[in-house]
Amino acid sequence: MGMIKHATLAILASAAFAVPAMAQDSTSFTGPRVGVEGGWSRVGGGHRVGGDGFTYGATLGYDVAAGNLRVGPEFEISDSTQKECRAAPAIAAGAKDCERSDRDLYAGARIGYVAAPSVLIYGKAGYTNARFSDRIENAGASDVDGADNRSGYRIGAGAEYAVTRNIYVSGEYRYSHWSSNIHQNQLLAGVGLRF
Repeated sequence: MGMIKHATLAILASAAFAVPAMAQDSTSFTGPRVGVEGGWSRVGGGHRVGGDGFTYGATLGYDVAAGNLRVGPEFEISDSTQKECRAAPAIAAGAKDCERSDRDLYAGARIGYVAAPSVLIYGKAGYTNARFSDRIENAGASDVDGADNRSGYRIGAGAEYAVTRNIYVSGEYRYSHWSSNIHQNQLLAGVGLRF
């Protein structure tokens, strides 16, 4: 995920020197876009302990205009710092069973409405495939790692503000649900470039 972190810094630096936009024309919020985002996430459900973490990732999308509507595909790759441990005395004295949320791949669609010249409100839905890791720690030679990938769906809603014709900031809530009833809530902020 080092490339994501470098992209985040580059886009944030560009946004810091942006000049506020004037009124957008009829082609605002259209075309290809790339962005980075980060924020709070909480995983729970299924057999997992659950817990909070920081999610960060990169998005790629394309928006097509249909009057005041904007429709298009969206793709994302993200990772998370979320990790929770619980005691596992049945395995060994002092052993811990630790669960972690790892990479998350998303592909879906977004539909938005231009509510003001510089404001787009939107909803999204799509497919997500996430990896969840497990590790037994402090169990001596029997320390083990395991991971499995789970498929599911994501829905969300948010708003995008055009700082300039090519630079935007965004805020978004989303909910993801995977097999075994594992679910995740997220609140994210982002910054990106349109081309």
